[in-house]
Amino acid sequence: MQEVWLELSSGSRVLVGVDLPDVASAMEVARRWKAIAESGGGELVETLPNSGCVVRGSAIVAIKVQPQPKARLLDGVLNTERPGRWL
Repeated sequence: MQEVWLELSSGSRVLVGVDLPDVASAMEVARRWKAIAESGGGELVETLPNSGCVVRGSAIVAIKVQPQPKARLLDGVLNTERPGRWL
């Protein structure tokens, strides 16, 4: 499984794709967000369906595709490491 993140000019990060079956699917989501960012649009776009979280295309500064970590308990704490690189 893969996931896609956006980094915003505010320094915030937001998840925009989860449970994607392969890298090709994740890259398609990333390309859609890249097009939104490059359009320089000031319109707000919902990050995930029915999430209520919206971002402005002009606020996107980076897009990250990475393997979706499996949650696991480590010393009684839910741990989800997220390796990967920002584009």
